[in-house]
Amino acid sequence: MGPGFSTQLLDGVLERERAEREGRRIQLIKKVFAAIARLAQEILFEEAYLFGSIVKTQRFSKGSDVDIGFVGLRDEDFFKAMSFISREIGVEVDVIQLEGHRLEARVKREGLKWKRKV
Repeated sequence: MGPGFSTQLLDGVLERERAEREGRRIQLIKKVFAAIARLAQEILFEEAYLFGSIVKTQRFSKGSDVDIGFVGLRDEDFFKAMSFISREIGVEVDVIQLEGHRLEARVKREGLKWKRKV
């Protein structure tokens, strides 16, 4: 057997890409929370949670959407919330109303909660 092939260069490139992707994910979370804060000035809701791939390290990619669960979001404000945040952050957004939703407990347990600044 000959000498092994070194993957050091490839490993370095992959690690840089992972770090850049993680940095973009963190920046997007900040952007989403800022958009939710602006939305809270226009419509009423009690709580908001980010969930799905955006809250998981190394799971969010360029093609991922942003999942947001709301508590207290009225039916008539549902599409306004989704389009407002999507427009603000430039990424597709999926919104759910958490009350009675099958994912409610999981989203509240595992999601990132947006907190209204008092």
